[in-house]
Amino acid sequence: EATDDSATEDGADDDTTDDSTDETTDDDADAPTGDSAADLDATAGPGCGLDNGEPATGDPITIGHVTTSIPGIDFSTGPTMMEAYFNCVNDNGGINGRPIVMVWENDNGSPEDAGAAARKLVENSDVVAIAGGFSILDCPVNAGYYAEQGLNVIVAGVPAECFSSPAIAAVNAGPAYSALGAAQKMIEKGATGTIVSSTPLTPTSAYGNSLAGIYIQNEGLEWEDLEIEVPIADPTAVALDLVNRAGEGGGVLLNYTPPEGLKILKAAEEQGLIDMVVWGSSTPLNDTSVAVALGDAWSGKLNINAEFALLDSDAPEVALYREVSDEYNPDAPYGSFQQMGFVIGRILVHTLLQMDEADLDDRAAVSAAIGDVTMFATDHLCRPWYFGGLPGGNVPNNWDYNVVPAGDKMVDDSGCFEIANVDPILDAVRTAEAAGGLTTALPNN
Repeated sequence: EATDDSATEDGADDDTTDDSTDETTDDDADAPTGDSAADLDATAGPGCGLDNGEPATGDPITIGHVTTSIPGIDFSTGPTMMEAYFNCVNDNGGINGRPIVMVWENDNGSPEDAGAAARKLVENSDVVAIAGGFSILDCPVNAGYYAEQGLNVIVAGVPAECFSSPAIAAVNAGPAYSALGAAQKMIEKGATGTIVSSTPLTPTSAYGNSLAGIYIQNEGLEWEDLEIEVPIADPTAVALDLVNRAGEGGGVLLNYTPPEGLKILKAAEEQGLIDMVVWGSSTPLNDTSVAVALGDAWSGKLNINAEFALLDSDAPEVALYREVSDEYNPDAPYGSFQQMGFVIGRILVHTLLQMDEADLDDRAAVSAAIGDVTMFATDHLCRPWYFGGLPGGNVPNNWDYNVVPAGDKMVDDSGCFEIANVDPILDAVRTAEAAGGLTTALPNN
């Protein structure tokens, strides 16, 4: 489905929209069991699963995931939204009468706990798929194990291993590619001299701004990266240090979740630092609560790489996300992490509804079906999503938006644009895409 809140990228062929209308949508309403994606009704309006208003009462289908939820690094809002979507599906027929349930495992920011969590899920015979994890450690610790077990895992990726394993595909671009996209727009908007990036200090944090650093230096600017312990105790000192290192006219690029990123931004505002540099951020700050907290002082002055469509888009699936969030996750603001969880839920439900009912308890069959996902068109993304399974790694989400705060919301000021190709993984991905069979060659906007 075409995303209706973004303009066609400059230089893209005029027939992009026409091409995208031939793609299968992910509308799973009234999907017949066992039918292929091509057989689904591409004109049906999006809804929760069968969208029949009948509670699912059969044997549950169990999905497991590993997520990081610790002070300063809490990704639990993503899987919470995925579970909210599953609850909506379960109230509307489930998977042909069977409800979906989730088993949560927290890695606690510990490699040992991450490894134990994955093994606990795999050894649970009820778990037919591992999907929807938001973790700083799951991929580096468990990618090899998942591959050995024959599992295809969908995640919201954070460290490099979420994008370099053939057994893992992320619905998002991840902090490194997202920070890279933010750096592109910061330089486009006039950042000169030095760009200083910053991210929480974690076992995998060096990767977070590494691709942005390559791009910044390729563009002839200086780059410095600071990894800071979270929760941040003195955000004023952090904001002053970042701006002083960048120098007037430079740039400050943040790679934080909302609570910590907001601390730095509000401290910068209090110190009169907003206009000293060009500001940028990776995806997590694309959150309505952030826009409200920042207010008019930051209007148009924070460039956030948004891996998903505008949260207030009137596109059908984005509207559905808000409706499901309002009813099943009412205490949560609209945000990119929540969108990621929602879209992963959509991919799983769409995939399960196409399977033969006899195979739904077969982990190998479910994993194979996940690995076969191609051309999954959704209003939330610039282009259709695919699993890939490429030997060098998967980056299916590699065209993004730039959004800026405006009043109490974020607005798109870029349309879909191509994330710069600065690493071998993305080079191989783009080669495979160009060869056909995974997704369209141009943005689906």
